[in-house]
Amino acid sequence: MVYSGTLVYGRSRWASALRGFEAWSRDAADEVTVVITFITPPAWMEMGEEPLMLLGFAWSDQDFDRAAQVVGELRAAAPPDAESTELTGWTAWQSAVDGLFPKGVRAYWKNTSFDRLDDDVISTIIRHGAEQTWQGTAFDIHLMGGAYGRIAEDETAFPGRSSRFWLNIYGFWDAAGDDAARTAFVRGFAKDMAPFSTGREYVNFMGLEDAGRRTSALDVYGTAKLARLVALKQRFDPEDLFRLNHNVEP
Repeated sequence: MVYSGTLVYGRSRWASALRGFEAWSRDAADEVTVVITFITPPAWMEMGEEPLMLLGFAWSDQDFDRAAQVVGELRAAAPPDAESTELTGWTAWQSAVDGLFPKGVRAYWKNTSFDRLDDDVISTIIRHGAEQTWQGTAFDIHLMGGAYGRIAEDETAFPGRSSRFWLNIYGFWDAAGDDAARTAFVRGFAKDMAPFSTGREYVNFMGLEDAGRRTSALDVYGTAKLARLVALKQRFDPEDLFRLNHNVEP
């Protein structure tokens, strides 16, 4: 079981909550995972029709008393409008919003790493969060750092391990008629975040337009990591059987 929950914020609290979260995150315990989601919730969430900021957390250790203390410190730093806390299974927490992505849903994704959560970045985030009054797109801010960030950059394929935060902007709309508007939102937000980015991307958060491009793989991994990945691909999949993803070509 994991100690988990969600802190809920209406629009008037977004700026102060992000500032409080930024200060709290500098000394966040290794055991806590935090993902902040900006979304206009679908009806099945039963959370109204206005854009919300949802701060979701999960505690990976069985010391639930310490978990409550750490979350209490977060709550004090960023007081929410509402909250829920529970003990739940890891897979249940991990799949809690799978309903956003039914089979056949239309989608477009962009992502970037960043280290700053100052007033300029917060202003950009809030502006796009408030713009997103429809259902069909959302974005997440992942808290990185901790044990993950202490692993040396060249020890794994994942890029930018030292980044403090990761932004994932994504879509899940139904109608083809919304393609242009929803895609434009994702692209526009990504463009506005570019000045604050530390320049790294995560392949699982990339759009289809980037799939299969060797130049894209080079941008993501860099020369040394890509060479190691190509060597592994040539050894274990020289015929390129596993290619229906953001591929490393043999």
